[in-house]
Amino acid sequence: MRVALVWLAILLAGSVAACRGAATPTPTTGAMGETTASAARRLVVVTSIPIFATMVEVVGGEFVEASAVMPPGTDPHTYQPVPRDVAKLAVADLVVYNGGDLDPWMERQLEATGSRARVVVLSEGLEPPPGVGEEEAHAGETPAVEHEHGVNPHFWLDPDFGIIYVQRIAEGLAQVDPARAETYRANAERYIAEIRAFDEWAKEQIATIPPERRKLVTFHDAFPYFAAHYGLELVGVVILSPGREPSPQEVAQLVERIRSEGVPAIFVEPQFNPKLAETIAQEAGVRVLELYSDAAPAGTDYLGMMRRNVTNVVEGLRG
Repeated sequence: MRVALVWLAILLAGSVAACRGAATPTPTTGAMGETTASAARRLVVVTSIPIFATMVEVVGGEFVEASAVMPPGTDPHTYQPVPRDVAKLAVADLVVYNGGDLDPWMERQLEATGSRARVVVLSEGLEPPPGVGEEEAHAGETPAVEHEHGVNPHFWLDPDFGIIYVQRIAEGLAQVDPARAETYRANAERYIAEIRAFDEWAKEQIATIPPERRKLVTFHDAFPYFAAHYGLELVGVVILSPGREPSPQEVAQLVERIRSEGVPAIFVEPQFNPKLAETIAQEAGVRVLELYSDAAPAGTDYLGMMRRNVTNVVEGLRG
């Protein structure tokens, strides 16, 4: 069945590519001898999750057509691509995905299509900040940066790593479309300035939380870098890995930790069923609010998502 789906997707991709090629004007040479093929159409950029597509849109501006394989509100850890996803990858000029334990299906689908797109793996070579995850794991838990298949992949939730993602996107676009390389880099620098301004605001907001209340319990282990960057203690998570329900003993341990640590709130994520977290919150006598990591609300860009996260953390923890 899987082989049949892949072949169906490749046939669809061939049709799309043929149509795209027919509609693309023949490249011409400008006065400076530069090929202006990129001016004939926008670059087709495909990302794994929507939040990365919003980064591409800011850096690429009017010269890119960015879309994500996954629809908004979907969990990338457990996502199963369908034929139209493979077709989308087959006609891309540039493919952008996170790497690691977040979206491993992207690499498999690229191989299945035989895509010739340039690929940017945003988290490639990145390592956790010094001191993150070095503390001993609590009962029933794993260290904060350890993930099912290696290092926790959610680097972009730390704005410093978000800046690296933006720089890598700009360089990927520049390599595919060298005639506009300086435009992409200039857009990236403006975007980076916005991220830094946001970060200063966010630190001011977090500073209004009393130190003894700067404690996070999240639904899954997506926020160690966010917590470390903003001086928050990651006390625990509801599920250790997507798709694995905690045992009754693990739930009881988490409830006890919330009570003993004086954690003011639990933070759920929209791509997961909140019922278990709500039950834990009720038993522990704390509030439930939302955070966003892999799945932001439709129409929300990277900085919009990060502002919502900071606002909700302050609301939930400050009291």
